[in-house]
Amino acid sequence: MIWEALAGLAGVMIVLGAVLPAVCMAEVPAPAGEEIEHRGQLLERLADARGVAEEGSDDARLEFAQLLYEAGEFEQVRVVVQPLLGRPGPSIDAIMLGARAAYLLADYKEAEHLFGAALARDPENRRAIVGLVFTYYQTNRYDRCHDLSEEQRQAAQLPHLDLMLAFESEEPYRVDWTTERSTEVAFLTTDPLPIIPVEIEGRGINALIDTGGDTFILDPGIASSLGIEIISSMTGMFAGGMEAEVGLAKASSLRLGGVTLHSVPIAVLPVSGIAIGEHSFDAIVGTGVLKQFLSTLDYPNDRLVLRERSDGASEAFDADVSASVEDEVPFYLHSTHFLLAKGSLNGYDGLVFHVDSGLAGEAAFSAPRPTLEYVGIPIPEVAFDEEAVGGGGRGFEVGSFPIESLGLGRLQQSDLTGSYGAMPPQAYRMLGFIEDGLISHNFLRQYAWTLDFDRMRMIFTR
Repeated sequence: MIWEALAGLAGVMIVLGAVLPAVCMAEVPAPAGEEIEHRGQLLERLADARGVAEEGSDDARLEFAQLLYEAGEFEQVRVVVQPLLGRPGPSIDAIMLGARAAYLLADYKEAEHLFGAALARDPENRRAIVGLVFTYYQTNRYDRCHDLSEEQRQAAQLPHLDLMLAFESEEPYRVDWTTERSTEVAFLTTDPLPIIPVEIEGRGINALIDTGGDTFILDPGIASSLGIEIISSMTGMFAGGMEAEVGLAKASSLRLGGVTLHSVPIAVLPVSGIAIGEHSFDAIVGTGVLKQFLSTLDYPNDRLVLRERSDGASEAFDADVSASVEDEVPFYLHSTHFLLAKGSLNGYDGLVFHVDSGLAGEAAFSAPRPTLEYVGIPIPEVAFDEEAVGGGGRGFEVGSFPIESLGLGRLQQSDLTGSYGAMPPQAYRMLGFIEDGLISHNFLRQYAWTLDFDRMRMIFTR
């Protein structure tokens, strides 16, 4: 599981969320050969592998598909792997690669089929079990986890599985509208990050909005006072490489404006005691909550808009904004909540960005060393900042660098600032593919930004 809730005020960076997963979708092993240091070397290997794959060897095709996966070319992975899956007795590696690509593309029916096929070949294949559990997680079918054998549950070693089993037959995120299938929640403040009022178990508190968070993240003091008990826990790695324990639990209700969610999975992590202007917050509204709706972070109008997630709502939304759309950007979803989209940095395109709204302060982007080396940005000097606060503790080294141009889809902005040091080196390839950087608040806030999880697109309007 990965959390990234980065917040800052008056030059102080406050990092609440883990930047590396304690448990994530099983990574694709890198093909044998020379270690890839950055995207440029991977692209060279891809060019060589493409020619070999075209000669027709199934092994060569599979290696080519694995390299495509590492590069973040998930649609192409699917095209290359599909013929291999049609062979009699396809390899387990081909099945798993096809399953992971389907998951990222939100084809959960195909992902479930392929993860199930892998388990039929090896009932205790941990990667397949984890993939299947996360497929149930994304489709709100927690009850399907009860179909796993005790041996498979033990093999998974997955805190999320324990959480999902605790729901028994309850459906998570049941939606109860008190308005006409849409609601608006005004931001208490928009900068450096948006904060909104919410009600958890009937108690009113303030919550930060951060797509780098998984679900609803609640401070342990508030959770304890509400009688919320931890079901499972795990260790997350946070900015600066620091670690901390994160609890997983469930709440009976979460209200946002005119809509209430019932049976809500939550995470428990210290977030209280941080003030943004005159507003403090005790919780974070993450992607898992926003995913239950057609959600718009309308920065220009200082509001969160939640619409019913349905074909009719999407069609009505499209009609309403047709004249003001700046771009529609396809996105992918990894693990529990990791939003990924293609972007560019200083003219280098085809990069994979984590679209995480929670990085505050001057920087609009954060990148690890290999990305800077690939695009030719000098590695900035870093200094230990004792005021930098993370979920794992206080103080880590940070630096900054100038950005000539930064893009997401066709959107382009120039003369921005990047942050260096928040993303540990492991983040670059931890997910099995290259994560070139994190694009955030100071880029996104220029737009009304809508997340459509049915069509897997981000709609940006002015």
